[in-house]
Parts: sequence; structure tokens; C-alpha cells
Amino acid sequence: MYARPDLKYPLLFALAKCSVAVLCFAMVWLDIAVFHTEILEISFTEITQELMLALCALLFWTAPGTGRKGGFEFLAAGFFACLLTRELDGLFDPISHSAWLWPFLAIAAVAIGNAVSAKHRQQTVQALGAFMRTPTFAALATGFAVLIFSRIFGMGSFWHQVMGDSYQRLAKTTAEEGVELLAYGVWLCASFEYWVKCRLAESWSPQTATS
Repeated sequence: MYARPDLKYPLLFALAKCSVAVLCFAMVWLDIAVFHTEILEISFTEITQELMLALCALLFWTAPGTGRKGGFEFLAAGFFACLLTRELDGLFDPISHSAWLWPFLAIAAVAIGNAVSAKHRQQTVQALGAFMRTPTFAALATGFAVLIFSRIFGMGSFWHQVMGDSYQRLAKTTAEEGVELLAYGVWLCASFEYWVKCRLAESWSPQTATS
């Protein structure tokens, strides 16, 4: 006799993904159709991107059941914190055009330094290897692929070919930033799923995963 499958969490994760997809479109729609922000630094799309990256870093850093923070937690949270710093470049522009690079490098140095230190090196390798065999890693890889696509899809030369003499930068920006927001949404859903499964002490979390 087969045990009844527990569908609560799979349905929760599916609902979260659909909700995030709707949220991504809603933010772009507000920028274009309602507030006419042209998706500049202060816009619903840009701010939502930054919030999503901050939440991803926070979810990995605070994931339950991982004991004291090791190299893996530094790497995962540091990765998203670095991307957040890059997204916040507008805050650093009054200092200089590339001022965001200094906090970016500082965060990367701290994260990588802790990950490869003698104290955490073994934990980093084991946890990272286990994590790469989880559905969360596959989802993060998918999000990364979507992010790469957004960069290629948003090339100005491509949109000049598409629109010809009718080229409008706003069309290019909307497409690029919208797809980028979706990529961050995929990451947020994966981070949320990882946090929940760590909370449930699932066997596939980085410290205990075997497959």
C-alpha cells in the first residue's frame, strides 16, 4: 500500500513561483503604464531587484539547521551581497562612477577568504559539493542562465536591428530589466525553498545531503 504523498510544500513552492512571476510583471507594468519611471534607478523594477537580492542573501545566511556559519554560508550570502552592491551602483555614483567596486571587492574578499580559510575549507568543499546535487542549485543555475540571456537580449545593437528607425531605448530597457527581474525572482524562489527545506531538516540540505 502506497503512502499518501505530502503535497503541501510542493504546492506552496509552485504557488510562490507563480506569485513571483506575476509580481515581476506587475512591477514592470507599474513603471511603464502607471508611473512612467522609464525604469531608472528609482523605479519599482530596480527597487524590487535590489530587495530580491537582499532577501536571497538573508535567506542563505539565516538558513536553519546549519549550525555555526561556515564557508558555504559566506560564499552563498556573499555572492548575492556582491550582486546587490552592483545593483546599488546609483548610490555610489555621486562619489565616483565606479565607487560600487570597492564594497563589491570587500564583500567578495571576506566571503572567499572565509570560504578558503583553514578553519572552513573542508566544510566549504563538502557543503558546496552536496549543495550542487540539490534542486536548489539547479534552480539557481537556471536563474543565472536567464540573467545571461537578459544581458544578451538587452544589447542596444540587437534592438536597433529589431526596431530600425523606430528604435526607442525604453523598449530595450523594459525587455532587459524585465527579464533580469525574472531571473532574480527565480533565485528568490530557490532561496526560499532552500530555507524552508533546511527548516524541515530535509536530508538534501548542504550539511546532510547525499543525493
